[in-house]
Amino acid sequence: MITYSLDTSVMVSHLRDDRFADESDRFLRRATEKKIRLVMPDVVYAELYTGIYLSDNPKSEEVAVQSFLAVNSIEVRMSRSLKIAKRAGELYSKHLKGTGNGIRRILPDFLIAAQAEALSEAFITWNIPDYKNLGLKIPVLSPDKA
Repeated sequence: MITYSLDTSVMVSHLRDDRFADESDRFLRRATEKKIRLVMPDVVYAELYTGIYLSDNPKSEEVAVQSFLAVNSIEVRMSRSLKIAKRAGELYSKHLKGTGNGIRRILPDFLIAAQAEALSEAFITWNIPDYKNLGLKIPVLSPDKA
């Protein structure tokens, strides 16, 4: 079974009904039809919960997020791996040494990328420029190209 890792941007797109929401929803339907396993790193889960706790109504926001994950069969994967932490550090150090092409990134993004690389065949994000040139060993795709 093919597995795709999801970035926060894909889920937030749907939850916030932004300009990418329709295409994100089409991607999720295609994934279900093709029986593609969807996973998200625990760091993405933490980012979603940051949004929940920042909202005016955290309880209803949490229900919406949990319902969304359940309906789309999105699994949260815990890292529990020093290998992933080391890989994230490697990617981040290369970025800090100047290979970041001017994009400011923070360490959680590299943890997400390293975990996606360890868990899946592709990383799905609306923020392609943020991840495209990190040197990942898996493709970085937007939902409309996946």
